[in-house]
Amino acid sequence: MIRAQNIQLSFNGKTVLKNLSFEIGKGENVCFSGPSGKGKSSLLKMLQGYILPEAGTVHVKGLDLNENNIWTIRSKMAYIPQNVNLPVNNGIELLDLITGGKLSERVLQIASHLDIPEEMLEQGFDEISGGQKQRIVIAVCLSLDREIILLDEPTSSLDDQSIGKLMDVLKGPGERTVVSASHNHEWIRFADRSIAL
Repeated sequence: MIRAQNIQLSFNGKTVLKNLSFEIGKGENVCFSGPSGKGKSSLLKMLQGYILPEAGTVHVKGLDLNENNIWTIRSKMAYIPQNVNLPVNNGIELLDLITGGKLSERVLQIASHLDIPEEMLEQGFDEISGGQKQRIVIAVCLSLDREIILLDEPTSSLDDQSIGKLMDVLKGPGERTVVSASHNHEWIRFADRSIAL
């Protein structure tokens, strides 16, 4: 599904990742772990082609990660960022931005699993907590039913109960591949395996 060989990334002359190689199989749940500044978030951005490695190669579903294939690769992914400051005011506007569509049963189903009632999707993001906002973003992104789910520090605004519910949703039926970046020990244990950076 995803294969990286001898990846190197540097920022402002400082090497963040060097000679990193890994493989992630279809349906696997893998977490990149490590302290802040080790390149976890950068690696997720690289898998989407927002950052290209200085050296090494990346393949996603048999496609080389390059400028020609970036949009095809991104169409197979749903990315849930750590920072959920988005150019929309509520969950309905976010759904419209991402899908151009209306509220679906799939969104409502996932939101319900994450303890987000339907009426909260219409509330302003400035009227709800950071954890509620993060769960709305997660519900909308997961409703896309993409083959690969990328999550950057998914537990950052969630309490233990919400983390458990997110784990239950991700353990649901299907063959989606989950790739996350986290230093949360409970989340790392939830993954099939972790890759320490």
